[in-house]
Formats: sequence, structure tokens, C-alpha cells
Amino acid sequence: KAEHIAVDKPEVPPGVSKMKKYDGPQCFIIPGNHDWFDGLNTFMRYICHKSWLGGWFLPQRKSYFALQLPKGWWIFGLDLALHGDIDVYQFKFFAELCRNKVGENDSVIIVTHEPNWLLDWYWKETTGKNVSHLIQDYLNGRCKLRMAGDLHHFMRHSATPSDKPTFVEHLLVNGCGGAFLHPTHVFKNFERFSGTTYECKAAYPSYEESSGIALGNILKFRKKNWQFDIIGGFIYFILVFSMFPQCNLVHILNEETWSGRLQSFSSTIWSALLFIFEHSYVSSVGSLTLLMASYSFVPSKLTRKKRAIIGGLHVLAHLTAALVLMLLMELGIEICIRNHLLATSG
Repeated sequence: KAEHIAVDKPEVPPGVSKMKKYDGPQCFIIPGNHDWFDGLNTFMRYICHKSWLGGWFLPQRKSYFALQLPKGWWIFGLDLALHGDIDVYQFKFFAELCRNKVGENDSVIIVTHEPNWLLDWYWKETTGKNVSHLIQDYLNGRCKLRMAGDLHHFMRHSATPSDKPTFVEHLLVNGCGGAFLHPTHVFKNFERFSGTTYECKAAYPSYEESSGIALGNILKFRKKNWQFDIIGGFIYFILVFSMFPQCNLVHILNEETWSGRLQSFSSTIWSALLFIFEHSYVSSVGSLTLLMASYSFVPSKLTRKKRAIIGGLHVLAHLTAALVLMLLMELGIEICIRNHLLATSG
């Protein structure tokens, strides 16, 4: 029944006396970061407290697991939760397994939801200290492959021959099932992890394709997402709402040199910027709202000071762009009026 809760797992399928005699498909799952958004409640309810997922049998009792495969191979499925590391209970479970059951010549595949070897290198930090302790001091060279998802691309790195001990031979990211694509070229210079040098053997998309796609996100964004111009136009209008109309732009056109016009144009933008923060409630509230949104979109791994600086610069750039566009439009109208291209009445 759908509401059935498996209390004593594994509940052996009907007609099977022992678990070892069941030859049907079995499913083992580790939770990802999204599974922890509700405190792992959904994962526990539908994976650990159920016996079936469609036609797949679910013997798993916890959010982590260990499977012994033929030919001396093992799979360790680790739950890194939201802090990128295993807790003491997982560490004890896998450490005892390494000491008592994993043979000296056995090979282990470690599966995690997050590829900390790439993310730690990118963010210049160190996470997963318990995982590293388990791999280096308990597996001690028996970990042949680390596999993860999270990043929506494919990358495989292999250790280069060395006289130094190699704790993990291959690093694999297989996240191509994601709803969108993550770049690979940003990890082009990754080559060291846990004291071992690695070489990229495969990447999808390739570094060149990834760079091209990233550049296309900038150059082709408006063509592919022209509807966003409506949103952007509305935001820019709110930012400069109080600056319409500009009736005193003649001084810019009266300058004799282009450098003088540029200087006068820049000073007008600066004056308009000060006016917004000193006198315009609508534009000030719009700028403050945009600042809070920009701050929230800056990666939380950075300090609050850096997030505030990046968010502030982002808003200042948008505000300046909105003012420039507003003044250019007003100047265009003024030039048309001067040359009798528009009616001047009304």
C-alpha cells in the first residue's frame, strides 16, 4: 500500500526466504543538497521508510550505504548533508568497515553528491576533512574512484604517475542529468588534490565549447531572452522615475569640443545620481530593493563585506546605465527639436 511504512527493513519480497536469494533490481540512493532542504524528511519517508520504488527493491535503512560487489570491489555512498562532510556516525560505520571487511587488495568507489575536489579548488577552501581522513588513513590507497554529481557537466581526472602515494586514482563528475549546463572551462587549471597531481582525460562540454557557450550567454542573451527587456526596462524606469523630464540639457550641446561635452555629460549624471538619493523616494526605494536582491544573489560563501561591495557595485552599474540611457534619450529629443524634426508645441 502507498501509506505502508517499512519498520523492519529489509522486508524480503514475497516468495523469497532470504535477501541473498533475491535476484531482482535493487536501488540504493544518497541524498543531495536539495534533499536536505526539508531536513531530509522526504528522503527518509520515500526511500528509507519504504521497501519499493516502482519495481526497484529498497533495502536501504539510512541515508548512506556500503555495497560489496564481485571481484573485490566496494561502493561507499556517503551523505555529505549541507556542510560537505560526513558526521561521526558515518565515519565510524565506514572506518570499521575498512578495518574489518574491506580486504587489503580490494578497490573502493566513493560516491558523494558534491565534487569537493573541484569546488574546494575553485573557492580556495578545504571541506570534507572527515572524508579525507577516511580515504587517506583508513582506505590508504584502496579508493580507486571518487564519483559525484551536483555540477551539471562531465569531467574525469586521472592521477599522473608519481612516486608519492596516490589516495584516489580517478575523479569523476557526472552531473549531465541536470536541468541546465555548468561550465567546464572554469576548472581548466585544476590539477592537484590531496597532494596528488591530476590530468583531465575527458570533459563535456569541452573547454572550448564551454567558453563559447559562456560568451554566448552574454552576447546572445537579449536575442534569446528578448522578453527580459520588458522587465529590465521597467526596473530602469523605476530607477530614474523622478528624473523625467530633463529640461536643462542645453549646456551639454553648447560645449564646443567633444571632451567638453563628455565632461558636461558626466557631471550631469553625477548630479542626477545625487538627486536620486537626496530627493527621490521612488528611485531610492527602487535602488534599495535592487541592492537587497543583488546582495542575496552574491554567493553566500563570500564574507558579508564582500557581498555588500559586489552587490553595491552591481546596483551602481545598473543605476549609472539607466541614467546614461535616460540622458541619451533626452538629448536625442532635444537635438530633434533643435533641428525641427519634432513639433515643439504642447
